[in-house]
Amino acid sequence: MINVNINGQIVEVENGATILDAAKKAGANIPSLCHHPKLHPYGACRLCLVEVQGARTLVPSCTAPASDNMVVLTDTPRVKQARKFVLSMLFSERNHFCMYCQATDGDCELQNAAYAEDMTNWPFTPLYLPFAIDASHPDFILENNRCILCRRCVRVCGELVGNFTLGFEERGSASLLVADNSIPLGESTCISCGNCVQFCPTGALIDRRSAYQGRQTDLTHTESICLDCALGCVRVVLTRDNRLVRLEGLLDAEVNQGLLCGLGRYSPVKDQRKRVTTTMIRRGSQLVPANWEEALDVVATQLKTIGSDEISAYISPRQSIEALNAFVEFFRDHLQVRQLGLLNKDETASVSVRLAEEFGVFESDVTVLSDCDAALVLGADLTDKHQVAGFMLKRQLPGGLKLFSDPDATKPEMLEEFKNRVNEWQTPVMVLGENFVKRSNLATLRELIDWVDGAHVRLVLLKGEANAYAAAINGILPSDPSISTKLAYMVVGDHYANSNNIASLQQSDFKIVQAAYQSELTDIADVVLPAMNWLEEEGHYLSTDGKLNLNHQALQPIELAKSTVESVTRLATKFGLTLTRNWMSALTDQPTSITLSL
Repeated sequence: MINVNINGQIVEVENGATILDAAKKAGANIPSLCHHPKLHPYGACRLCLVEVQGARTLVPSCTAPASDNMVVLTDTPRVKQARKFVLSMLFSERNHFCMYCQATDGDCELQNAAYAEDMTNWPFTPLYLPFAIDASHPDFILENNRCILCRRCVRVCGELVGNFTLGFEERGSASLLVADNSIPLGESTCISCGNCVQFCPTGALIDRRSAYQGRQTDLTHTESICLDCALGCVRVVLTRDNRLVRLEGLLDAEVNQGLLCGLGRYSPVKDQRKRVTTTMIRRGSQLVPANWEEALDVVATQLKTIGSDEISAYISPRQSIEALNAFVEFFRDHLQVRQLGLLNKDETASVSVRLAEEFGVFESDVTVLSDCDAALVLGADLTDKHQVAGFMLKRQLPGGLKLFSDPDATKPEMLEEFKNRVNEWQTPVMVLGENFVKRSNLATLRELIDWVDGAHVRLVLLKGEANAYAAAINGILPSDPSISTKLAYMVVGDHYANSNNIASLQQSDFKIVQAAYQSELTDIADVVLPAMNWLEEEGHYLSTDGKLNLNHQALQPIELAKSTVESVTRLATKFGLTLTRNWMSALTDQPTSITLSL
């Protein structure tokens, strides 16, 4: 540890810390534009200059390492003059007329820095070049006229995402942010994760859907969990007037570290499905509106009449643990229905629970993917379904990571090569997914787990969607479409309808669908119950590496929509039942492949 004097205050920091780190610990505010805590120090903007005793010139605090007994002054007249000069140059170099920018009045770090220096104008005549706007991308717009050349976007795309799509061409004031070899952004290798937009300090990268819909301070911020896969990425839901505006990654989140993928950031805001707004019962060939009590009476009568041997109950993995718990207690423990099925074909979660009964804990935390020198991806899709896990590996490729990828699990020779070469590496990992982790492949998986333990290879299983792991621990397995029953009760929630779910429902004579959105499932149902979506219903989720997260309610539910817990509980009262099962105990009673963090 070393001692640094910041404006007369002595602070203790670790060796290798920068002057900016020391200043933050001392509570001194040093403005910066190119610097970001998640990125490597870059030193491009020169706004963070400070005086260091004994130094001939001002020093960029974001890149200069602090030394023992260093004396630093952050707000001298000389420093403030330099800041104003830097800001004046930045404003005059591009079209920064703030009143027309969607980032104005609080969301622009350039403007905020100027206001902090009491600037209302700049002394230099603007000599900027007009740059064309690139609006070719479906999710965001590139506006080079507002770019300050900080390269945050380039660095997040390379350093954190590992995609290396963005870069600069030309030099000096003519420098231009481009994609690939200067092709339109919408035609480039961009994977539409949108992290560059979130990290941009100005209005140079603009979110197409949330632009001009309110500043950060105008929006309500609610911490939430991404439900589009089971990684457990934490995101911030930004809402206004009870509607979703946009989604951002939480910088302090343990797993995603502020990053989101295209599914987690843009899919929810693109959702244009029509809501189920009222309870409906089929009369003849038509679904007609009804009240909740009437609909639940019809459902209860059918359940009692048909009997448990001819009932299938299905639930979406996007449902909360509380919902899964109520569902299991009512349909399995009390009604003892023939099939309790998960609306998901991915068997990874259920197979991991099965293997845990034999091996106990055999998995590693997913964050080990951020620190490895070799990785085999077997049967897992890190391109579309688990992109953030893919980021962890891709960004290490420039540093020499040896990556073996067999997402379809069709190249057994790749697994053999990895086994044969495993002693070449210090920190190898294996990532297994749905195309390899199957019940039909249990014998091979047993052998692999034995080998991994002896070879000191860390193993990660990516377990499907949202709460698939919690569902598996509760004994809910992927639905079997070959099982046909007279009645089907399907808790869809905000899950998208697919051919497998439709086929399962069509086999039953009487169909009950609890859904937030209209779909082919609600079209063929005999009873439709309006459900809340993920924004309206609060509940817990268990990530693929066993971390318990809370999805906070961000919006008020639409009228008549009920949570799954409430609807199942009300249905249970029709049978004279009270649901009392403890969901936390249910999670800890079952052996798991990874130590749960509850």
